[in-house]
Amino acid sequence: MAELTPQERLQPSLLDRLTDLAPAEPDESREQRVITAARLRECVTRDIAALLNCTRQWNGDELDGLDQVGNSVLNFGIPDLAGAALSGIDAAMLQNRIRVALLDFEPRLIGETVQVSVSIDDARMDGRSLSFRIEAQMWAQPMPLGLYLRTDVDLETGEFRVSQYFG
Repeated sequence: MAELTPQERLQPSLLDRLTDLAPAEPDESREQRVITAARLRECVTRDIAALLNCTRQWNGDELDGLDQVGNSVLNFGIPDLAGAALSGIDAAMLQNRIRVALLDFEPRLIGETVQVSVSIDDARMDGRSLSFRIEAQMWAQPMPLGLYLRTDVDLETGEFRVSQYFG
């Protein structure tokens, strides 16, 4: 494998560094210590999918006087959508909650660049799904990397499917 230049060297997240994919090997290979821009996008996409598929435990009004809890890992995720009727979902509020969750729990995204747009996909799943576009810049050297995600949520199960697209 060709040597990566200093500008191309990106460090994996702490979770990725602690995950041992080859426990029988006593030493890590160079590929495990640094990652490429494409691999960074895959890791961020995976972690955003995990965030969106976690149910937030409390809403803001339930945490009077406990402001730090709302932004802590105790409240990781977004509100539960499983079984929600499409007509009963406030798309603007959900869009905002997803954006806030990304700002609170995904530090690799540059906050002021995070955009979430929601659309109801009537052509798929008989109107029982929502589609989101998430666009943001990720921190990287020497310049930020664009991240463009399409996210579909099945309202019957509450499952989010996140995939990259190239905007």
